[in-house]
Amino acid sequence: MNKNYLFPHRFRAIGWVLVIAAVAAFVAEHLWFPNFQFKMPALYYDGAYEFMDDDPAPHGFFVMATTTILSLVFPLLTIGLVLIGFSKEKIEDEFVTKVREQSLVWSTYVTAILFILATLLIYGMPFMIVPYLVFFVFLILFIIKFKFELHRFNKGGAQ
Repeated sequence: MNKNYLFPHRFRAIGWVLVIAAVAAFVAEHLWFPNFQFKMPALYYDGAYEFMDDDPAPHGFFVMATTTILSLVFPLLTIGLVLIGFSKEKIEDEFVTKVREQSLVWSTYVTAILFILATLLIYGMPFMIVPYLVFFVFLILFIIKFKFELHRFNKGGAQ
């Protein structure tokens, strides 16, 4: 029983649109709208970021919390990278499946090493961003490795 859990090939373009939108929103916030804030529904809010808001939100479950554009950037970036990395190739054969599997394993190892190094070498508040970045690094490394290996094979450099 051979199941294929990949998205259709056309979803890759949607993924690129989402990644570009996420990067553009991140850059726009940092360059042009550094204090941009808005309210979003929160399953739980403890008031930890009240310093951002002139009008403090209520604490607890099911409240409106003040947030920044990162609340939208991270989900857009995650969905986009997953669609890019896990959409079928135009020709999806056993070789492509093998390269995809090897790239996933390689990306897992490299990401684990980077996470261990970050845990040992980064301390204090800067470390708080590391767990957020781990999954993005994993997906980006996977996509780069997978595309590089396919490109290398198509150019005749791999046996």
